[in-house]
Amino acid sequence: MRFWHKILLAVLVLFIAALDVSVIMVMKKSWQLNMDSETRRAASEQLLITNNIYENLDSIRTRGLTLTPALMVSVAKSYGEHYRKQGIGLELREDGQLIYPNQAGKSAVQDEHVMTLAMPLPAPYQHLELTYKRDISGLYAQQQELNRFFVMINWIVGPLLVLLLYLLIRHLTRPLKLLSETTKTIAEGNYSNRVELNSRDEFGELAFNFNRMAAVVEQRMTDLAGMAEDKQRMVDNLAHELRTPLTSMQGFAELLSSANIGQEDQVKAGHYILTETVRLKNLAFKLLDLSVLRHQPLVQAEVDVAALFQEVAQTELQKAAEHGLLLQMDSSIPAVWGDADLLASFLVNLIENAIPASQPGSIIRLLAFEQNGEGVLEVQDSGAGMTEEQSKRAFEPFYRADPARSRTYGNAGLGLSLCRQIAEAHEARVELHSVLGQGTSIRIFLQLHNNCPSTL
Repeated sequence: MRFWHKILLAVLVLFIAALDVSVIMVMKKSWQLNMDSETRRAASEQLLITNNIYENLDSIRTRGLTLTPALMVSVAKSYGEHYRKQGIGLELREDGQLIYPNQAGKSAVQDEHVMTLAMPLPAPYQHLELTYKRDISGLYAQQQELNRFFVMINWIVGPLLVLLLYLLIRHLTRPLKLLSETTKTIAEGNYSNRVELNSRDEFGELAFNFNRMAAVVEQRMTDLAGMAEDKQRMVDNLAHELRTPLTSMQGFAELLSSANIGQEDQVKAGHYILTETVRLKNLAFKLLDLSVLRHQPLVQAEVDVAALFQEVAQTELQKAAEHGLLLQMDSSIPAVWGDADLLASFLVNLIENAIPASQPGSIIRLLAFEQNGEGVLEVQDSGAGMTEEQSKRAFEPFYRADPARSRTYGNAGLGLSLCRQIAEAHEARVELHSVLGQGTSIRIFLQLHNNCPSTL
């Protein structure tokens, strides 16, 4: 049984039961009020007749006449015949014995629905008792007519109520049907489907929250699909990166194992194997760094900029000198807020990206300054630069603006991707400005040390 069927039956049964009980109670109360009214009327008329008979008997007695049974019957008969025309019967008893009408007389009231009231006459005639009988069959007939009307109303209202409840409940449960249909389509994979319901009641609120939930589910599924695509692309690119050095290392290893090889070729083969091994090690470490940054919360502290630059210079001065480059450092701020090791890795990766892109004799600048209340760390070079399209994709994993030069220097295209991860871990902005043939500038915007609480 469907939900709207249950509602229809429940409401129908409850409504008819409540209606019937209410009507029956009203009819019962109406009957009681009518009976009370008839009783009061009968009592009033009986009291009036009793007083009139008493006054007549008292008047006869005052005139000195003897109240014989025949005389009392005559007085009762005069009132009995008068009220018989109104459907009222009178009986007079003396010491419990019926004296009017006599046993052979016909009662004025023969119907079974009779209201009977008995009352003794006032003293000194208390031995006489007047019985009042009133026909109330009309009241019973009226009640029976109301009962028949009630049954007829039930037969008419019942089907009409069923029809109206059917239309009303089908309209009210329409949002549930829409929700059910939408849920079914979402379960089948159509995450873009929504419930089209413009209502301000609870169903409208439910539809609004359902649409929000569907939007979140759709976004999550889109994100999962994107993550799966990114993961597959990373695996494909990593496999491509590993294939070339491993193939080369295999070839030089086979060369070293050959008996007929000169010392110069041995040194050359060993050097190449060492170079490719270092390249693979750096690649593995950078992939590990990317994974750690995605799953490990960052604890920030005050970082001395001069010490940070000194650490970076010790790492990169020799490599820059080997390529005929000059590394210049200039800082106008004492400290920033962040993680010293990660910021050092950030600057080292930028410098190592700048070295192969720069011509011998050029300068790579490492700068630190304040801008709009933020601490800025910047690496500038005057090398080859990048196009607008290359600048947009520079932070993608494994992307290389110049694949030939990057492969020559052993880069895997992960340096700038790692820099972006480091910036996100610091909740910092990264800006890249590059002009083809003029050089590249990359900045990270950090909080100054004096803008952060020491408890962080």
